[in-house]
Amino acid sequence: MGGSMREIGIAFLFIVFLQPVFEGEIFAQTAIEGRVVNAESGEPLSGAHVFLSGTKTGTITNDAGRYRLSRMQPGFHRLVISMIGYGRYTLDIRIAPGQSLTENVEMEPVVYEMDEIYAGNLDERWERHLERFIQLFIGESERADSVKILNPEVLRFDTKWWGRFTAEALAPLEIENRALGYNIIYYLDEFYHTGTTTRWDGEPLFSEMTPSDSTQEEYWSRNREEAFSGSLRHFLITLVEDRADDEGFTIYNQRRGIHGISVHDKRRIRSGSLIRETDEEHLYHMRFSGRLEIIYSNGEEDPRYVRWARHLNRGPSTVQTSYLELNERPITIDPDGEIEEVYGATRFGYFAFLRLADKTPREYRAMNSE
Repeated sequence: MGGSMREIGIAFLFIVFLQPVFEGEIFAQTAIEGRVVNAESGEPLSGAHVFLSGTKTGTITNDAGRYRLSRMQPGFHRLVISMIGYGRYTLDIRIAPGQSLTENVEMEPVVYEMDEIYAGNLDERWERHLERFIQLFIGESERADSVKILNPEVLRFDTKWWGRFTAEALAPLEIENRALGYNIIYYLDEFYHTGTTTRWDGEPLFSEMTPSDSTQEEYWSRNREEAFSGSLRHFLITLVEDRADDEGFTIYNQRRGIHGISVHDKRRIRSGSLIRETDEEHLYHMRFSGRLEIIYSNGEEDPRYVRWARHLNRGPSTVQTSYLELNERPITIDPDGEIEEVYGATRFGYFAFLRLADKTPREYRAMNSE
């Protein structure tokens, strides 16, 4: 792809509500609970961390090894259970309105070679790789300047394959986002970059920082709203709720010809034509051919986007232009704007420019989107 069409594979495994997204009895009844035990002895594990990836919703198991996560938004989630001395457990689940699931887990003991995390030659080459990883994973937006990985020494990088850059984390990444006011624990499962394509997969857990005063609280509130507004998740939520036009999205379909996608052969389409309800009333299928061009008119470009997209002959635009292609047809979307298929779609343009520095937790909604 050309410089203006840099892409990123979507890995939405987001898969711990401290505060519910919506009020109402139906969400109070939507829950998952269970018991966590040692797989070898059957003894209950107390203090295991249990959370839903991509959210603020989490808990720890009690003395009997039991946990309960309630007031969940219907849709699909990734349940994550971790404890020092045991292998991490993950499970992708679907949950319907009012449904209560039970998931009992047997955790396998493991032996960690902790010296391996801190050993190794973290030399100038590693430093260069770290800088590259931060640009690709955290991002290059203005908010990225206020994001810091607190334990980068757990990262290892590989460039053995020509043109391919991969990363692994020997322990969960501890990330501080002072632009949005979040602490993030990120379990990185996969990361690779080749050409203009970046893909990663993992389980983040968000927690809110405590503001020092009302000024910082307002700063974070404003930044969170700006980060969410115009994002892919915002766009998908408006499709599900049939209000994309009202929220400032204009959609065109770029058709695919014998020579690939044509930027000139496009037509405006109705947002309602893109998704259909499934047999499960809380889930939706999205299907289209070619590529979507999505223009968000209620937000301006970050000035750094021009350089990132290599649009060196112009200044920042007053609208944000993004593109979306499907790798699977259909993809499945839930009410939170999450995509079930890990790499089911590829985003380009402004959607691809926004990385972890601009990500809000799953339960976040801008005030005008609630």
